[in-house]
Amino acid sequence: MTDQPQGRAARLDRALRDLLMQAPELEAAAVVSFDGLAMASALPSGMDEDRVAAMSAALLSLGEKAAQGLGRGDLSQVYVEGETGTVFLVSCQDEAVLVAVAAAGAKAGLMLFEVRRAAADIADVLRVAPSAPAPTVDEGAMAEAEAAYAEHRAALAEADRAASQAVAELAEAPAPTSTPVLVPLEPLPAPHAGSTYHPDTPLEPTPSLTLASWMTPPRSESSRA
Repeated sequence: MTDQPQGRAARLDRALRDLLMQAPELEAAAVVSFDGLAMASALPSGMDEDRVAAMSAALLSLGEKAAQGLGRGDLSQVYVEGETGTVFLVSCQDEAVLVAVAAAGAKAGLMLFEVRRAAADIADVLRVAPSAPAPTVDEGAMAEAEAAYAEHRAALAEADRAASQAVAELAEAPAPTSTPVLVPLEPLPAPHAGSTYHPDTPLEPTPSLTLASWMTPPRSESSRA
């Protein structure tokens, strides 16, 4: 029973106590899962909880096989009568099985009525999901988070306002006019005397040619004839 939520286990125990109070002829009662585990029990000192759960699961499995094998549909309850008492196994609407042990001489009809009513209450308890504890809220941390969020929103609003103002100023500013800039050109250097031919300079006789023409002796009269 330690794996069950505390609230649910308490409600199951209360349902079993109410059943035993409504039907004093019942000597013991237990809520057992379909795999033979005890979920809650109200047993006398002479009964072992695990043994009662295991035998109840075995009886339930045998009853289901018998009902299906004989074409009787799904099993709803098992009724076992002995010399010294009666055992009732009633399904809690496919949630668990209620096991009730009655003393000898108890009225079976009345006991079965009380057991079925208790089984319906137990089914309601098992169908309700355990409520999770409400998380604790740190008021100081919540206030700091809200302040930081407000500051963040204010910063975003200021950035949007600055961007809008910059766009408006840019739209109202006159368009810039471009003025051509005249850069004076430096004159080319004059060619040096005696320089050789260059494609960018006029043709002039080189000093070597001038010297050669000056050193040539004049031709004689005989050579002229």
